Amino acid sequence: MLIKPTRADIKAQFALIKSAFNGVHCAKAEYQFCCEAVSNKQASFYHLKGAGVSVRFVGLVTSDNEYLILAMTGKGLVKAAPCIIEAVKSQGYRSIKYHTVRRGMERILKAFGFVVADKTEHESVLSLAWEGC
Repeated sequence: MLIKPTRADIKAQFALIKSAFNGVHCAKAEYQFCCEAVSNKQASFYHLKGAGVSVRFVGLVTSDNEYLILAMTGKGLVKAAPCIIEAVKSQGYRSIKYHTVRRGMERILKAFGFVVADKTEHESVLSLAWEGC
């Protein structure tokens, strides 16, 4: 489900993804950037629901035609990941990128074929590119 920035409860929806920024370097600025990107329609905000799944995420398309996930929270990521990956791939994007400060998220994403594309003192950047890219 697409969460439109014009929803009456958009501030409450943003509050539900705030925990995605826990432990992130410059968390307040990153969270504000994410919310502003949705409000300005530069990024899209989704809520994926199903059996054992309730995942909210925000993503945007970069100038390199990559799908960058800015924030992700909820339950059932392991079940939701194949749906998200297939949806992104079907839209013709080159890859999915995800920044994380959590080792557990890194392990989960690696199980789906993501590789560490970059690592800094504060975070890991993981990427999943389709064959031929």
